[in-house]
Amino acid sequence: HDEVRALPSWEKVTEYGFVGREKRNELLARSKIGLSTLMPIPNYKLAYSVKMFEYMAAGIPSIISDFPMWREIIEETNCGICVNPEDPKAISKAINYLLENDDIAKQMGENGRRAVEEKYNWATQEKKLIHLYQQILSK
Repeated sequence: HDEVRALPSWEKVTEYGFVGREKRNELLARSKIGLSTLMPIPNYKLAYSVKMFEYMAAGIPSIISDFPMWREIIEETNCGICVNPEDPKAISKAINYLLENDDIAKQMGENGRRAVEEKYNWATQEKKLIHLYQQILSK
């Protein structure tokens, strides 16, 4: 972390650390892009990114690690860009692309918000979870 802070461009970064839900929502409302580039370790690759869904709900495009489960949602909804999380140039290219193509970025953000409203929300997922529990308990 100290190595990154020593870079000249660090002055352009505001680091908030842990924030509560209200502050998080405030920050997302002011954001143009959501970034979740976690390293490819099993705990991350085999679970969904909560951040991705938060970005989708906030209506901002996502730049996400290119993990199969995450890519499936990004491609299905066209709400962001998947990148190799170990390739800084690819991450930079994706950030610049979205910043330079505002209409595309806004459309991706809208796509993400719509996907959360229609599919990726508790109301729709609750039914699937209850059905799964019923199947398990009936055996």
